[in-house]
Parts: sequence; C-alpha cells; structure tokens
Amino acid sequence: MCYCAQTVALAVGLASVLVDYATAQPSQDLTNYWDYGRSSPVYPSPQGQGTGEWASAYAQARTLVAQMTNLEKQNITIGYSSPTNGCSGNSGGVPRLGFPGLCLNDAGNGVRGVEGSSAFSSGIHVGATWNRQLSYDRGYYMGAEYKAKGSE
Repeated sequence: MCYCAQTVALAVGLASVLVDYATAQPSQDLTNYWDYGRSSPVYPSPQGQGTGEWASAYAQARTLVAQMTNLEKQNITIGYSSPTNGCSGNSGGVPRLGFPGLCLNDAGNGVRGVEGSSAFSSGIHVGATWNRQLSYDRGYYMGAEYKAKGSE
C-alpha cells in the first residue's frame, strides 16, 4: 500500500504554511521565549486522568500495572535491540501477564529499515509551523504506513 498521495498532500500543506509564516510579522512579545522551561517542578508528576476516548485505555493500563511487581515495572522501561524483528528497539515484557512488550521504531521521517516506505517532513519542521492538523496528519499517515507494513 502506498501513501504517496498523502505524503504529497502533507508536503504541499507544509509548504503553504511556511509561505504564510515567511510573510508574517514577528511578534515583539518574547514572554513565552524567556519563560520557557522555568516553571517549578511538580513532584510527584500528576497522574493522567484518561477522559473521553482515552478512558478505556487508561483503565486497562491501570489494571495491568496494578498486577505488576516492581521488577516487572522496571523491566518494561528497559530497551533492547533484536535482529529478529523489524523493530529499532523493544521494551521488556511481562510474560506472566501476557504483555509481550513494545516494538519501537525511531525514524523521524518515516518507517525505518523498510523497503518502499514514504519519507515525511521532519518533525521539527512540522512542529515549527504550529499547524496542529498538519502535525496530526503526519503522525496519522506515518502510523498507518507502519501498521500496513506489518509492524504493530
């Protein structure tokens, strides 16, 4: 399955936003620039609530984690590589609970290590447009291609 049309649409959308950005007047309010990263830390980190469409996923995650030992929780945060699958890296699993771990892929412009995959605009460039729909579309089509290539 080819996502070439979506890639072209994404590139055209990015180009049009960049043209708009290039003609915009710079903001003189630098408050957000100077304040970035200066908020006080919050400990412990606040727990996500999982509302709306995410409620079911959060409930399943809480149920799974509540059954894990501390060693199992630590194990799922450790990454390792394996030449036997198409993953750039893997997280540890919890076989006792049927959690196989995660297959991770870190290519910023598309699916890494797979023949015939699309090349998307780099995340930093899409982020610099401040265009939420463009960012969403990039992630959506990159994920759809990753899944279509047999990686889940």
